Amino acid sequence: MSHHISEHPSLQPFDISEYKGLRGKNFYDMDPALQRMVERYSETYDPSHKQAMVDHIRKYGELVGGILDELTEECHKEGKYGEVIKYDRTGKRIDFVKYSEEQKLARKISYDHGVVNLDFHPEWKYEFTHIHRYALTYLMNLNGEGGVACPLAMTDGMILALKKIGTEEQKKKYLPLVAGKGSESHFMAGQYVTERVGGSNVSANRTIAKKLPNGKWELTGEKWFCSNPGDLWVTTAKMEGTNTVGMFLVPRIKENGELNGHHILRKKDIIGSRGKITVEIIYDRVEAEEFGRPGHGLVNLIRYIIKTSRLHVGLGSCGNARRSVMEASEYAKFRTAYGKKILEFPSFVKTLAEMQILQTTNSFVNFHSVHLTEISHDAAEITVPLLKYKSSSQASYITQKAILTLGGNGIIGDFSPLPRLHNDSIINETWEGTHLIITDHCLHALQKPKVYLAFQSLLDELTAHVGEISELNTVNTIFQEKRKELTHCLKEESKDWKDMNRVYIADLTYQVFVLAELIEQTVHDVKAKLPTKYLYLAKGYTEMVRDGMEAPRKKDGVFFDPKALETFLSF
Repeated sequence: MSHHISEHPSLQPFDISEYKGLRGKNFYDMDPALQRMVERYSETYDPSHKQAMVDHIRKYGELVGGILDELTEECHKEGKYGEVIKYDRTGKRIDFVKYSEEQKLARKISYDHGVVNLDFHPEWKYEFTHIHRYALTYLMNLNGEGGVACPLAMTDGMILALKKIGTEEQKKKYLPLVAGKGSESHFMAGQYVTERVGGSNVSANRTIAKKLPNGKWELTGEKWFCSNPGDLWVTTAKMEGTNTVGMFLVPRIKENGELNGHHILRKKDIIGSRGKITVEIIYDRVEAEEFGRPGHGLVNLIRYIIKTSRLHVGLGSCGNARRSVMEASEYAKFRTAYGKKILEFPSFVKTLAEMQILQTTNSFVNFHSVHLTEISHDAAEITVPLLKYKSSSQASYITQKAILTLGGNGIIGDFSPLPRLHNDSIINETWEGTHLIITDHCLHALQKPKVYLAFQSLLDELTAHVGEISELNTVNTIFQEKRKELTHCLKEESKDWKDMNRVYIADLTYQVFVLAELIEQTVHDVKAKLPTKYLYLAKGYTEMVRDGMEAPRKKDGVFFDPKALETFLSF
């Protein structure tokens, strides 16, 4: 008997026929951990300020889950990536980067929403606080880098540096361009620091800056990684005749309307963050302005530009991981295997629960680190590089796990954003310092007496009431063991040992910080007589730290507790 093809049994609807992913959902409303962070770090706000902030963040959660998710997918298709236009029709050099309309619109929507420049919107009557700013950053990265998040980070650093060290003339000229409401430059501030000879070792770079009679500088050299080539960028060069690295501002177009003396050589073929392009550039007598005191170039670069980018990498990696867990959880609602829902397989539930624990706890400490930065807490000198390293490496782990939970569908780029999120996470591991570089910065900070004392005081503060809650005894025991081990590593081991094992020391520091944070979150609810989910999180993370990531889970632990598993999967 013949069948029309549409009636053939193999083409009938199946378990994921109605699967639509997450598009159209409000990503803020779906994230109880983010909501908790927003609530806790705004407890002292005026009620009208808090409500306005929450409404603004929630609206962005709607945009991220809706139009921005759609635009991000569209501008990451073949033929839609940015391209370098070197010459105009007459043969004149223009070195212009052309983006797709979808990419430009995605940038415009986020820029117009004020994700880094809300304090330049005249209708916003309140302070643009860190919890507000970085909640938006986190949400943006739920769509991955998307061609927007990296430019956002560099524009954010540019705005901060202009506010702090820019001259009045520079503020007047450039802040309206990179932050002003109505500007046509949507996150087109770039960062050109790395050279072939130096990599992260900026002091080894060879670009030279020559002082001109008019007070400006002339730069000659090359830059190997030029992220987000656009209207204005920050760069470094050695001042002629010295080994002192200065930091400079470079506009793409000079005041006389001519292209500033730079030549784009080629677009980088990089593994991720492909929505915005990265290029190689030659400086051929580029006209630049000193940015801050010339002799303080490296200090200012780290204090304002690199530090801001590292905060964004931490929160951005958190966002990548969060979206990955969301995608895996949503898929699990539909998929069946061997006659059962995949959520009925204990091994799958364990994997999903572990991903959720890792991502949620990482969110808590990232937002705490942002808070420490806002109040200029000395411990931030440890937590900022620490979380740049740990958040990015953990995001790569979680995105890979999420891909595997979807099976073959996980590696298909037009089925879900997971392959793109994974590649973006790998870029985050590299950007602003690889693991060995960034953990060295963390180790260096840990060995500063004032900074180390501040970190220890923070841990004491977070765990001050742990003894009042008996259910936290095991958590506290592991916390104390890890804290003691960290102290031994820092105080008793040799310099060479510490240098060789800097990644291990950073991991220890992270575990101690997370355990202290989870203790505080649990105590907060218990003392307020509120039901808490965070005791389960604390116990789950403790078990993973104590036994190892791939170890079998204990029968008397939370991974065999149905209520605990329900809690993990509800995040």
